[in-house]
Amino acid sequence: MKTEEKIIEQVQRFLEERSQKALEVAKKEVLKEKMECNEINDAFMYYVKNWNDVIHPGLISIACEAVEGDVNKSIPIQVVMLLLTAAVDIHDDIIDESKTKYKKPTVLAKFGKDITLLVGDAFLMKALALLHKLEKEFPTEKMNRIWNIITSRFFELGDAEALEASLKGNIEVSPEECLHIMEKKALSFEAHTRIGAIIGGGEPNDIDILGSYGKTLGILMGIREDFIDIFEPDELQNRMKNECLPLPLLYTFKNPQTKKTILNFLSKPIISNKDAERIVDIVFDDKTVKIFKSKIHSLAEKALKNISFLHNQDVKYQLQMLIKGTLEDL
Repeated sequence: MKTEEKIIEQVQRFLEERSQKALEVAKKEVLKEKMECNEINDAFMYYVKNWNDVIHPGLISIACEAVEGDVNKSIPIQVVMLLLTAAVDIHDDIIDESKTKYKKPTVLAKFGKDITLLVGDAFLMKALALLHKLEKEFPTEKMNRIWNIITSRFFELGDAEALEASLKGNIEVSPEECLHIMEKKALSFEAHTRIGAIIGGGEPNDIDILGSYGKTLGILMGIREDFIDIFEPDELQNRMKNECLPLPLLYTFKNPQTKKTILNFLSKPIISNKDAERIVDIVFDDKTVKIFKSKIHSLAEKALKNISFLHNQDVKYQLQMLIKGTLEDL
């Protein structure tokens, strides 16, 4: 009997189709830069080999098509945003001391802090250089709007990272504080959907609606990742030392007894799979977490309602699946 395909698998497939060209171009742009330092070249190669960011270029493509724009014209800006988000991702690994991601060693783990910092800087400079070249392809007014979105949203993202860094190891932080940081981080998703709609020639109201959708999706994806991290002992260990704890854990901490029980697990030198399983059971049985999950679903319903204006049924379906896939199994 054939197993029914999960929503998240459908989402992955259509995002890969939309992102394939931009990801290929972005990889070529990085690898054509040959440095005298072989270690940096090796780090470039290693990152590119494992680089499979399909969500960010995919969002630009979908938003462009949602306003009846030519998706092919959005590919150059997809490449720019791929490089920008990669730079942020690489630098973020340094801040969080992340040694693994998606069960693979990070550039930081393979090449150390100094090389990783320089690789992130190289991605950033390449992105800005390509963005400057795009000024010849798009009207000045359109490029000014894109520059303003990138500047404002990525400064907000940097502020969110700084706020998060200031809370490292703080088990007394409230879930509301961490949710606020997550909302600021989600502005990078808003930037992608806004830019896609601008490239596609969308009307101001359509751009605002798609921007709002992008922010909501970013929040939901951040929440989903926090739920996923509860299942991973190594990730829990790292977040206990170098980051904020996952949001669902902070909601359980509103109950002092539950907080004490979970901290007993987290304070162990090594968190076992069995420990993580016990934590998962506690989290999913917690009343406060259940209330939080109901609020998440309400937020998703609002986002789905806001995109009901779209005439392109294929695009509408994909935007709906992105939201539903993010909530799957939660």
